Amino acid sequence: MSDKDDKSVLGNLPSTRPARIGRRREGASARASAPAAAAMKPKPKATAAKAKPAAAKPKAAPKSKPRPVRSVSPSLERPKRTAPQPKPPSTPPKGAELITTTVQAVGELAQIGVTLGGQVAKRALKRLPKP
Repeated sequence: MSDKDDKSVLGNLPSTRPARIGRRREGASARASAPAAAAMKPKPKATAAKAKPAAAKPKAAPKSKPRPVRSVSPSLERPKRTAPQPKPPSTPPKGAELITTTVQAVGELAQIGVTLGGQVAKRALKRLPKP
């Protein structure tokens, strides 16, 4: 094997790109021959004379920045302050409300206990020696 076979795929590519990728389109030969034919014609000497007056034209003054159509933003006014409404005094729950809240809290604590107990039991079973 040669050194070229040992290189990677990118190393086997040529270092230069081809002039044109893909096939030529229809009518490309007519366009390609037109510039070649124009290059064979003798150039008139008047083009050099025309270039000088164009270069001698004074450059136009740079345009000023455009003016804004309207002001940047309208003046901002602070919103009127309203008096905060007093919160109703909180009272501790009584009667049926107290019982339902207590039952809900006990149920949530029981769910947490069952979840944690299950995890502890799984860990304990994993530590036991297998027969």
